[in-house]
Amino acid sequence: MRRAFVVREALGPLASVIPVFTGSGFNRPVEVESTARLLELVQDEGADLVVVPFDQLSSAQLDELERILQERPGLAAIATAPTADSTLILAAFRKGLAEFLVSPTDPRELGSALARLESRWARAPRGGHITAVYSPAGGAGVTTVAVNVAHALSLRKPPGRVAVADLVVGLGDVATQLNITPTYDLGELVRKLDRADNESVHSIASGVADGFDAVAGTVDLELGEEVTADAVQRILALMRSTYSYTVLDVEHTVSPRTIAALDGADRIVVVFQVSVTGLRKVKRALALFSQLEFPQEKVLLVANRVGAGDVMRWPDVTRALGRSVDYRLPNAFQSVADAQTRGIPIAAAGAGGNMQPLVDAYQLLAVRLMGQPGATPSSLEAIEPASNGRRSPIGRLLGKLRA
Repeated sequence: MRRAFVVREALGPLASVIPVFTGSGFNRPVEVESTARLLELVQDEGADLVVVPFDQLSSAQLDELERILQERPGLAAIATAPTADSTLILAAFRKGLAEFLVSPTDPRELGSALARLESRWARAPRGGHITAVYSPAGGAGVTTVAVNVAHALSLRKPPGRVAVADLVVGLGDVATQLNITPTYDLGELVRKLDRADNESVHSIASGVADGFDAVAGTVDLELGEEVTADAVQRILALMRSTYSYTVLDVEHTVSPRTIAALDGADRIVVVFQVSVTGLRKVKRALALFSQLEFPQEKVLLVANRVGAGDVMRWPDVTRALGRSVDYRLPNAFQSVADAQTRGIPIAAAGAGGNMQPLVDAYQLLAVRLMGQPGATPSSLEAIEPASNGRRSPIGRLLGKLRA
C-alpha cells in the first residue's frame, strides 16, 4: 500500500476523500498541520505522495520541496489552490509537482489524478522515455521543436540526463542549431553497433547545458543504407538505457528507419503549420499511424508558428483532421532565429517579450511528455497521458516499404 501525507485543508475536508485514497491503493492518508511539518516527515519517514497548498508555500519551502522531489524520483507531489490560475499551475510544474487540483477537491478529479500517478509509477521501471518529433512535410520546424522540447525537459530536472538525437542522415540540423562541432556523430555509433553500449553513446554525445546532451546526426550520406530499421531500433534501445528522456529529430520521408523510430517511441509529436497543404499531409500521416495500429493517445498534434493572422479557424482545423490539435506553439520567428544564430535553446536566450509565451508552451509540452497532466492555459489543448498499449505490428508495412 502506498503512503500519502496531506497538509490540512489542502484538499478541503479530508474525510470526504479518504475513500478515494484507499480505493486507489493507498493507506489512509496522514493529515499534517503544516507544510513545514510535512517536509520534516517526508525527510524522516518517507512517502509516495505529498499534497500541499501551493499558493501558501514560502519561497524557502518551494525550494526545499523541489530539492526533495529531485532526490526522490519515486515521490510525487500534488499542488492545490482555490483557483486554477495558469501562472500558478505553470510554477508548480516547474518546481517538479506532478498534478494540480482546485481545492476543495472534487473526489472524481482526485481519483483521476491518483490513477495518472499510478500509471506513471508503473511505467518508471521500463527505462528512459523516448519522444519522436516528426512532420510529414519539410520546413515545419521539427529540429527547432526537438531541440527546445529536450531543453524544456532538462529544465524540469528529471533524474538522469536528457538528450536530443538527430536521426536525419546527411542533412541534420541539430548540431547547427546548438552551435556544436562534435568529434563523432551518430554514424560512429552505427558503424560499431554490434559492440556499442552506454559508454559508446556518451562518447559521441556533446554536453550542451542544463543536464542536456546532443547526439549529432551523421553527415555521411553514403551511410544511409546502413541506417536500417533494425539499426534504428537498436539505437533507440541504447538511448533508452542511457538517458531518462530522449527526443528524436526524425526525417519527414516515410522509410523503414522512419517507421522504426516512430514505432519505437513512447510518444510521437507531429509538427505542422496550419495550411491546406499542411493539414492534408497530417491527415495522411494519421491514416498511416492508424494502419500501423498506433494508439491515438501516442500521438500529439502540435501546430507550430501560430499567429493572430492565421486565416483558418480552429474548429475548421479540428474537422479537417478528425481530432483536436493538442498544442499550439506561438510564432516568435525573429526571437527563435536570434537564439539559433547564438546556438542556444530559446529558453536560454532569456524570458520576456514575445518569447515568453513560446517558452511557456514548451514547458507545458514537457509536462505532458513526462506524464504529468494538469490544467493548461486556454490557448492550449491537452490530452491524457499515453497508455501502455501493445506494440504495433510493423513488419508487414516495413516489408512493403523495402520492396
